[in-house]
Formats: sequence, structure tokens, C-alpha cells
Amino acid sequence: MPTVSVCCITYNHERFLAQAIESVLMQKTDFAVELVLGEDCSTDSTRQIALDYQRRYPDRIRLLLPEKNLGVMGNFLATLQASTGTYIALLEGDDYWTSPDKLQRQVDILEAHPGCTTCIHDAEEFMDDNSIPPRLFSDKYSAVLPKHEKEFTQGDIAQYGWFIPTASMVFRRSALFPIPEWVHSAFSGDYSLHLLLTRTGNIYYLPEVMSHYRLHPGGIMSATQNARIIARNKKQIFETSYYKQMVDARYHGRFNEFLEGLHFDQSARLRQDGNRLESYYNYWKAISVVGRGRTVSHLKQLAYQWYQKLTGK
Repeated sequence: MPTVSVCCITYNHERFLAQAIESVLMQKTDFAVELVLGEDCSTDSTRQIALDYQRRYPDRIRLLLPEKNLGVMGNFLATLQASTGTYIALLEGDDYWTSPDKLQRQVDILEAHPGCTTCIHDAEEFMDDNSIPPRLFSDKYSAVLPKHEKEFTQGDIAQYGWFIPTASMVFRRSALFPIPEWVHSAFSGDYSLHLLLTRTGNIYYLPEVMSHYRLHPGGIMSATQNARIIARNKKQIFETSYYKQMVDARYHGRFNEFLEGLHFDQSARLRQDGNRLESYYNYWKAISVVGRGRTVSHLKQLAYQWYQKLTGK
């Protein structure tokens, strides 16, 4: 049984995967580490690269090779389920670690802080084509991430939203499993994970940069953008209702405002697609989700708009 399972998902990462794998292999630890690699039926040479590395390091790399594409969440959850270590580290196939002591330091932190379920650190975000200068997460989220070590609570996650570099995460497997069934239909595996892991403990933050987070054009939406955003909005509305159930009621307002924006956007996009019934339903959800005061305000605005349209003023 490994102490750490590195959960890595990859799809069409032929240009990046070797760097990610090498950054795992370079780790210096006094415990066993396995790399669990979920290769999701790539259309390029990603699977062959993964197979080549597994043949070279059969005792350190375990491959999951589904026969059909599972999608990001399906592949992520399958790879998580296959990770059997006491601790799980996350690394997507287009990111990489920069410090050979990363895993050792984070496991040592968690061993010394039993009240924490997770350890994270600072990271550098960079655009693969150099079109945008690189920057640190601690600069991008300077209001949240300090220059010193800190513990974050679930309340912090609820208040500030997403600010944790995925490739920085090492967490106790016992803090996550069993994974709730609703997560399978969620949009954001990362943020769902952040809230789930803070149900029973805090997140310990190290200010050192020990990973690089890669941005590249592969994630840009194609010509079917409106249909994809409608599907994304639906998943985000679904998952946000579960987020509210997990956090203290004093943070519900933030999620309600997020739902308001999602429903307004969904209403406009459904109307654009000619789906008026669902568009009206989402509009009503948008004006009513925050509370009675906001509902009355929206109805007044709507009445005034109709008045202007009827009178031509």
C-alpha cells in the first residue's frame, strides 16, 4: 500500500504528459509513492506515452485505460477511486511539479497537523504560448493567499470561492471517501473537492511555489458555445444547491447570488435557442432565489420596462 497515490488525469496531452510524469518520478520521499494515471482515450499519442512510461516504471506507475471516453469528471472520479494511498495528491497531465521535496513536505505537514485534511501551496500560472506573462496564485488571489503559512476553513472556501491550484493539493483519502453520489453530476470537481475536504478539517497553506499551472488554447469553447454553456450552467445550478447544504447558513447569500446570475444567463441563452418555457422558468428562479426584497425589486424593474415599451418613453 503506497503512502501517497498521485491521481493524474490526461487527455490529448502529448506535448505535456512526459513533463508531468517526470515531475512525479523526481520526488524524494521516505515513503512509497504510486502514480495512478487515467488516460481518457486521447486522439493523439498521449496513451502511447503513458504506456511507454508504465513499461519503464511498472512498480511506480499504474494505468487506467478505459475503452471509451469518460469525460473529465468521469475520468477524475474513476482515477480517484483507484487511488489507494493514505494520502492522495492531484496532478493533471498538462501541469507539473517543480520541487522534488513537495510530497515529503506536505505529508510531513499533515502528519504534524491532524486537524487538517489537506495541504496546498502556491503555484505559478502560465500561458503555454507565452501570450500572457506568468503570475503567481498568491498575486492573482492576493486578498486570500498570504505570504505566510495559514489554515483555511470551509467558511473561507465558501466566502472566497476557487483559489486553490489543483496541482498543489495533497489530502487524506479518509476525508473524502465515500464520495457523495451527486458529485458525479457536478461541473467543478475541484471546488466540490474543496468543500468536501473541509467538512472534517482545515486546509494548510504553504507559501512556497512548488508547481506550475498551465493554460493553453485547448480549453477554449468551439462553435457550439451556446449549447455547451447551457449544459455547463445546468450542472453549476445543480451543484450549487448541494454546496449550500454543506456550508453554514451565513454563507448561503454568496451562493444565492451566484445562482441568480446563473439563472439569468440560462434564461437568456434558452430564449436564444427558442426554448421559451424553460427560459421563463429560469427567469423566475433568478428573480426569486436571493429573497423577497430582491424579487420585488426585479418585478418593479420588469414592470417599468414594460411600461416604457408600451408608452414608447
